Amino acid sequence: MEIRCPYCGYSGEVPKEKIPSNAKWAVCPRCRQRFELFQDVVFEEVGNEGESRGPSLREKSPWERRDELGFWPAVGQTLKAVLFSPQKMFSRMTIEGGMKEPLAFGLLTGSLGNMFGFFWQLILMSVGVMAFSAPFFGHLGIWFILLIMVVFVPIFVLIGIYVYSAVLHLLLLIVRGAGNGFEATFRVVCFSQGVQVLGIVPLLGGWVAGIWKLTAQIIGLKEIHETSYLRVIIAFLIPVFFVILLVMAVGIPLIIHLLRSTHVPSGIWR
Repeated sequence: MEIRCPYCGYSGEVPKEKIPSNAKWAVCPRCRQRFELFQDVVFEEVGNEGESRGPSLREKSPWERRDELGFWPAVGQTLKAVLFSPQKMFSRMTIEGGMKEPLAFGLLTGSLGNMFGFFWQLILMSVGVMAFSAPFFGHLGIWFILLIMVVFVPIFVLIGIYVYSAVLHLLLLIVRGAGNGFEATFRVVCFSQGVQVLGIVPLLGGWVAGIWKLTAQIIGLKEIHETSYLRVIIAFLIPVFFVILLVMAVGIPLIIHLLRSTHVPSGIWR
C-alpha cells in the first residue's frame, strides 16, 4: 500500500500485512505532522511495479481536523491551501461529511473579508476621498455604521453562500458537470470564501480576492466534481450570455426608436 502525507505530499510504500489492524495515526517522517491514517490520508493500493490501482480516498480539510491540529493551525493551513494550491486541496478533499463545517469556515472568512472591505471604504469616506461622506457620517456616525456592519454582514454572507451555491449547482446540472451532488458544490463555495481574507489589504485587496475566488471556484468545481474545465466555465458563462441577450433585446429596439425619433422629415425645409 502507498501512504501519502496530506500535508507535504511525502509518500512511501508499506506492505499491507505490516500495517497493524488497530493503527489509527501516523507521523510523516518529513514534516513530522500527525494525521489520521485511514480517514484523512490518501491511501492507495500499488501493484508489483509501483503503479497505483484504484481510486485514492479523499481527505478532510485541515479546518475539519481542527480538534486534532488546533484552531489557528487549522485555519492557517486551510487558507494556505485555498490561496496557493486550490487544485491540490479540492482534488483530495472529501465530497461528503456534512455542510456544517464548510459553512462555518465560509461564514467566518467571508464575513471577515467583507468587513475589511467595507472598513477601507469607510476610511476613504471619513477622509473625504469618496463623495457624500459628510452627510453620511453626519446622520449615522462611523461607529454606528461599524456596529451595523458587524451584525448584518454575516447574515448577508450566510444568505449569499446558500443562494450562490444553489444557482451555481443548477448551472452545473445544465451542463452535466455536477456529478457528485450539491454538497460538493457547496463545499467548494464555502472554502473558496477563504480568499476573502485578502480584503485586509487596502483598496486592491477586495478586487484581487474577487478574481482569485472565481479562479479557485472554477478549479475546485472541476476537481471535486471530476469534470472538465470547459463544462465549469460554460456554467459560469450562462448568466453572462443571458444578460447579453437581454441587453440586445432591450437595447436594439430602443436605439431604433431613438434614431427614428431624431430623424427630420425632408419636407420641413420647403
